[in-house]
Parts: sequence; C-alpha cells; structure tokens
Amino acid sequence: MKSRCRQSFTERWLSLAGTAAIAVLVALVPLRQGQAQDDGDLDEILYKAADTLGMLRTSREADRIATMMFSGDGTGLVNNQPCLMSHYRAEVRYPIPEQQHTFPAPGMRVDFSCERDGGAAERQIQVVAGTFAWNEAEPGLGAVPAPETVRERLLQIWLLPQGLIKAAIAAGSQTAASVDGTNPTLTFPLPAPLDDTQVTVTLDPESFLSHTMPNGVRRDFSHRIVTAETEFDGRDIEVEYADYQDWNPDDYKSDVLLPGRIVQRVDGTTTLDLTLRESNTYNPYVIMPVPDNIAR
Repeated sequence: MKSRCRQSFTERWLSLAGTAAIAVLVALVPLRQGQAQDDGDLDEILYKAADTLGMLRTSREADRIATMMFSGDGTGLVNNQPCLMSHYRAEVRYPIPEQQHTFPAPGMRVDFSCERDGGAAERQIQVVAGTFAWNEAEPGLGAVPAPETVRERLLQIWLLPQGLIKAAIAAGSQTAASVDGTNPTLTFPLPAPLDDTQVTVTLDPESFLSHTMPNGVRRDFSHRIVTAETEFDGRDIEVEYADYQDWNPDDYKSDVLLPGRIVQRVDGTTTLDLTLRESNTYNPYVIMPVPDNIAR
C-alpha cells in the first residue's frame, strides 16, 4: 500500500508549496455500489486516478505533470469538413498552482497535415494560450487571430485524461463522486473561463487491469477514465478513451499513461478519431507566447 499524506489528496495538491508531507497508512475504503460517495471516497478516487495516470511524482506524490507532447494520426472535422489528419502533434501546457509565474495559464498547440477528398494536404497549426487563440503558418510564426475558437480549444486541453483529473481536483468541494454500476464517476466544473461547463467522467472499476511495468514490476491499474460527457455551448460532447499505455520511446519510459485511442463525438457526430503513436511526458519544453498582433 502506498504511503499517504495526512491532508486530503485535494488539499495536498492545492497547497504543496512550503509544506512537508507526513505520511500515514490509510485503509482503502471500497466503493459502495449505488450510493453517493462521501468525501473520503472522493479523495480515494482522485488519488487512484492520478496515481494510475502517472501524475504523482517524487516521494511526496505531488502532481508534477506540467507539459506533455504526443503524436499520431486519425480523422476529424476541420471547419466542419472531413479531414484525414497525418503527422498530428500536440503540445500541452497546464498551470501549476504553486508556479503561477512559470505556468500561469493552460495552452495547447496542435500541428497536423489535413487532406480532404484526396486533394493536396494542407498544414494546420492551431494554438490557444489562456484567453487568446490563433493559427500559425509555422510554429511560432505567421500568427492569425482566431478568437472565436478560444473556448473550444481550451476545452480540448481539459478533456485529456490528466486535464480532467486536474480539473476535478481544482474544483474542490464542487466535485461530486458516485458509482454507475461498478464504475466510479466524477462530476465537476471545468476551470475558468469554462467554469460554466460541467463534466461527468466514468472511470474503470477497482483493479481493472494488471500490467507489467518497464522495470519488471507487475501492478494493478484502476480508475482510468473511460468516457467524459458534457453539454458545451449548447452541444452534447462525449469522448471515449481506450488502450492506455506509456507511449514514450522504449528507452525513455515514464509510467505516464495516455490513451492510444481518443474518439470525440459532438451531438452524435464523430469530430475526432485520434490514434497515438508516441509521446514525451517528461515535462518537455512547451511554450505558447502570445504574439504581439494577437495580444493587441
């Protein structure tokens, strides 16, 4: 059993700076099927979900996932038109409560080649940072404002599994837990400026999968996010996640799990079907400085 801090997991995540962790052993409270969870169960769900996804680092089990990159290919809708996406690469940055000067706001750059109806491929680079959104001709160059996409692009940051758990923790007392059959669920608002959006996530049940880690240790996994559902700006959005793995290269494994398949539907229509090929989850260098013409 892992050592646990005397504070609740949520409190510990939100108040890491300058505190010393005092580890104590706590009994794992089984989920009570068909009943709402109390605060202790909520804390346990958040802990297990973060632990399974590889978010808890160092001896203090603190969330140290600030940035990540992943790549793959798939299909999607771009400007409401079907698009075959290749060379898909996403760079993601999350804010860290105790490092506001370094990581003040979430950001994401998505860079991919879009081919429509067998025509010539067109490069798309879509960026969001805080309350600004723009498109680029090359990474960091040729910025064109896209303010109407801010909310949609921020949503994609928080709909990644690590983003969902970060958002559930940050929501504090506004996060509620329950059980749907044998699957734990969490309902919570997203961080501002999307705090008018409630998300419900469904997770794997207890001890869902045994897996041998790169170091040869075999461990049980549970509480991976299976689906996320929300009503966003008048549309029903559902995301399915499958095939969780450490997608880092064989000589660079980090035990941070990402879903190898992400399928997003809006009002029943598939808008993204992405298959991951590789990742870098060792907090790679990721920046989205707002260009002067966008800031103006």
